[in-house]
Amino acid sequence: MRDTTELRDGLADLAESVAPTEGYEGEIMRRAGRRRGRRRIAAAAAAAVCVAVLVTMFRVVGFGPAPQLAAPPPDGPFLGWSPVGDVDAGLVREATSVWDRANSAGPHTDVRALVATRHQRLRSTVVVLQGYDKQGGARLAFFTGDLGAADALRMRVDRPVPDPVKTQVISLVSSRLSGAAGEVSDDPWGTYAIALAMPGVTAVRVSSTAVDNEMIQEPDGPTSRLVVKELPISATAQTTAIAGFVKPKRPFASLTKVFEVPGEDGVDGDARAVPAEVLGRNGQQIIVALPENQGVRQGQLAVTAEGLVGRVAAVDTARGEATVDLVTSTGFTGQVYTNISNVPGFVRGTGGKLVMEGVPADGEVYQTNRVLMPDPSQRSSQVGAVTIGRASADKAAGATTVELTPTADLANLTRLSIMTPSAP
Repeated sequence: MRDTTELRDGLADLAESVAPTEGYEGEIMRRAGRRRGRRRIAAAAAAAVCVAVLVTMFRVVGFGPAPQLAAPPPDGPFLGWSPVGDVDAGLVREATSVWDRANSAGPHTDVRALVATRHQRLRSTVVVLQGYDKQGGARLAFFTGDLGAADALRMRVDRPVPDPVKTQVISLVSSRLSGAAGEVSDDPWGTYAIALAMPGVTAVRVSSTAVDNEMIQEPDGPTSRLVVKELPISATAQTTAIAGFVKPKRPFASLTKVFEVPGEDGVDGDARAVPAEVLGRNGQQIIVALPENQGVRQGQLAVTAEGLVGRVAAVDTARGEATVDLVTSTGFTGQVYTNISNVPGFVRGTGGKLVMEGVPADGEVYQTNRVLMPDPSQRSSQVGAVTIGRASADKAAGATTVELTPTADLANLTRLSIMTPSAP
């Protein structure tokens, strides 16, 4: 081929001899469509298989319906709970003997143990018994050892048995669980919370607003339903919360919280918390309704789990009401100290704010430091001391005043407790 024109003409001559089959283009398109369709069906089938596998895996692992607790049937008037761990028969006999001698309530009959073991955290024994007293009343009692008397068992509290159908956890919170009966611990972390949950609970968490941390017990342990936690000496049942968790027996499943309740009570010698319902607000005061014959008096502290609300200014026994000065009111004053660092001072309400005054010039108070007020219903300035607020800012060098932010929600109060001395 000498030039491009000749090349083009030659190619045209060759093309004329090619006779394409009729409908060739349509057949090619139909084949391509069928192949694309088969590929789409195969891809869809593969995706469906993947989804099915994933759904099955999710059901096997940590997904699926939230776990539910099934309450064990009651044992007559008693909790029908299986004991925690191995029950020490010797401890049960010793505790029953102590129980029989206490308050002339014995002999106790049909006694059954929920706990009878030595607990490492308490460094002592823990026993929880149910049984009938000599009047035929169904009772529940907690016992712990006396570290100052060769760990001899002491009865800490004797209560009526709780509702065996509705109860999910029983608890005891006090600074009087390690020594002689009624004796306050001299350890700054001498308050103990004992919590025992119903069968089916995997782990129990005990937390307190008296301390800025919380811990979930390792699940699946042999005594995971039982927790003994050490708390600051200021902690009380009113500042303690107990939560129960369930972990399904599936790989990678997570803990699910199934309940959270306040701590139940303390022991003999602890201040009693009288529940009160807020009726209304009168300027810088609130009016609360009281149960009958609860011994509420002027000067006692009104508290919530988060901290101090105020102080009882007046009691109207005829109406069953009390007037409480809020901590920010101009009528509120009191002695306080900072937690841990123990810097002393006085607080004063200004009508809208709360100020800590009389702080030593060289005293160090930093932002968010916790400030405590002693509870006059307690027998110690440290036991059950109530958090009134936190420092709003660092105290300036050489200053003797620092503003506090109350820890209780004063604007949205509906219920509170008034701390009263233990009955003689």
